[in-house]
Amino acid sequence: MKFVAHAVSFTIFLGLLVLNASDRFEGVKNLPNETITDHPRQVFRVKTTQFSWTEMLIMKWVLGMIWSECKEIWTDGPREYIMHLWNVLDFGMLSIFVASYTARFMAFVKATKAQQYVDLHVPDEDISTASLPEEVAYFTFARNKWRPSDPQIISEGLYAIAVVLSFSRIAYILPANESFGPLQISLGRTVKDIFKFMVIFIMVFVAFMIGMFNLYSYYLGAKYNPAFTT
Repeated sequence: MKFVAHAVSFTIFLGLLVLNASDRFEGVKNLPNETITDHPRQVFRVKTTQFSWTEMLIMKWVLGMIWSECKEIWTDGPREYIMHLWNVLDFGMLSIFVASYTARFMAFVKATKAQQYVDLHVPDEDISTASLPEEVAYFTFARNKWRPSDPQIISEGLYAIAVVLSFSRIAYILPANESFGPLQISLGRTVKDIFKFMVIFIMVFVAFMIGMFNLYSYYLGAKYNPAFTT
């Protein structure tokens, strides 16, 4: 019963990840060199760093899974916990989720401070024509002008990695299915055999490569004129 409840909870979590990305299925609303705001005095980054309701639910689910992992570490002990590969995968996945949302929150805080500066010090006008300090004006720029070290870009990259790890966690649930379980086990053993074959193949390939290099290395740097030229 505990396994079924865990499987259902994780399935709902994956559904939230898909739902969170569903607004992008129709394409982006603005290009990387465009900015869209709700009103002329709004800082663009305030709009892009806000958390949606699906992201809030994902955060709550992540906190719940962290609590579950902490209880498992407390019950089994750290040494026994890290002996299982799935526990290591869970720890890495949850850590990346936390890092992603932390970076996103940092970007939101900085954008909020920029908006507060605009509200207090900029006259009642369109901020696109106002003279702003560099650290405030940066948060009005379009995506193509963001720094590579921008917290929001880092957050999006970490989130993508965490989503991939989340869906790979399905492999832990599949063995319970009478159809997919044996198939997954046989596929895993087949992959091991394929890796063994690849080792032998690479050894033979390297041997031929070294032999051909020794044979033709004398002509290294030789230059021939193309046909019909002098």
